[in-house]
Parts: sequence; C-alpha cells; structure tokens
Amino acid sequence: MKLSKNEKLMLKKYLNSIIVCICSFLPEEKVNEYIKESKTFSELLYYISNGLKDKEVGGWLGEDLKEDQLNVLTIISEFYLKQNKSKYKKIEKPSEIIIWFINLIESSLTKNELKLNQKN
Repeated sequence: MKLSKNEKLMLKKYLNSIIVCICSFLPEEKVNEYIKESKTFSELLYYISNGLKDKEVGGWLGEDLKEDQLNVLTIISEFYLKQNKSKYKKIEKPSEIIIWFINLIESSLTKNELKLNQKN
C-alpha cells in the first residue's frame, strides 16, 4: 500500500479524528482500558477491532452506528477499493475495515507518528 504524498498528508492531518471516531464504536470505559494498554494507534485499533469482532459474532454489522461513524467506515472502505482495484477480497464488516486501516497506517507512517501520546 503506497500512499501519494498528498494522501499521506491528509492521513496525518485527520488521523486523530479518525481514531476518536473509531473509538466511539465501543463503550467509553472499555476504550479507556484499551488506551491505557496501548502504546500505538495500531495497538489501540487492534483492541477496538477485536471488540467489534465479538459484537459481529452475534450478527452485528454496525446498524446502530451514528452518521459520522458510518462516514468514517465508508471513507476507509472507498479508499480500500481505490487501492485494491484488481483484487477480489471484499471488506464488509466494521472489524475488517479497521484491520485494513491498521495495515494502511502501519505501512504509511513512521513508528514515531504511530505513537499514542498519553499523559499519565
């Protein structure tokens, strides 16, 4: 996954907003636990994705998400389709979309850019 210079700048500009929105998919107290356990955005998103997988086992596909949450998933999904025009694999579940996004940020950003800045 190679991002253009402009795409990378946009990703860096909106990364915090995207992360906050994705975190809102789960209850705040659970997300706060995940934040304490995470050192990077990637780790935090893996926790969120796993939490969503647990919900998806019961048939949940994001039907209770708010408009801004759905918009984030849609934007990531559309970017996935742009990057993977010739591939047949589809990402449909919210957890799959987030996993793909994790791979994107890990391949596009430096380790320092991925650090989760926490105030203890």
